[in-house]
Amino acid sequence: MGKNPTSQITFLYFYDMPVARQFFLKTLGLEQVFDLDWVAIFRVSGNAFLGTVDASRASIKVIHRGGMLISLTVDDVDSWHKKIKKASLEHVTEVKSIEEIGLRSFFFKGPEGYDFEIQEFTNPALKKMF
Repeated sequence: MGKNPTSQITFLYFYDMPVARQFFLKTLGLEQVFDLDWVAIFRVSGNAFLGTVDASRASIKVIHRGGMLISLTVDDVDSWHKKIKKASLEHVTEVKSIEEIGLRSFFFKGPEGYDFEIQEFTNPALKKMF
C-alpha cells in the first residue's frame, strides 16, 4: 500500500449536468479529463480534480447544499474577479484582503448554489506551498 494518495477528486452533485459542464468548461476554463453522460471530471491543477455527477445517478443521496466551500487558488485574483463578474453569476463579492493570512479573495455562487472562492496568496511562504 502506498504511503500517500496519488490524486484528489471532489465530486459535486447536480440536477442540471449541461449547466454544470458549461460552468466548469467555459466559465472556469477547466480542462475536462473524463466524460460520461452522467459524470465528468475536470482538472483543477496537477492531480487535483473537480467532478460533476448527475444527482439522479449519484452513489450518495443529495440531501442539502451548504457547509462546503470550493476554493481555487490563482496567480491573479483581480483578472479572475473580472472574468467571474462578466459571467453574471450570483452573489459575487468584491475582492478582499485578509492580512493575517496573506490572502486576497472573493466569493460567488456557482450552479445549484455551490459556494466558490477564488483566492491568491500574497504571503510568499503560502504562495509557494499552494
